Amino acid sequence: MRFVAYGDRKKVAAALKFIYTAPTVEAAADALDEFANSTVGQKYPTAVIAWRNAWERFIPS
Repeated sequence: MRFVAYGDRKKVAAALKFIYTAPTVEAAADALDEFANSTVGQKYPTAVIAWRNAWERFIPS
């Protein structure tokens, strides 16, 4: 969240919640893609990059 402006943190956190609460790895990947294509995902591409680079730590297979 250090990449996100204070005023946008709740929006970004709500969007990211769908990734880390997804029931399957595939659903999590789909949620990440949806986040990347969303308004907040496009506003904060470094957040998307951080999730993609650390995918194995966030979503164990």
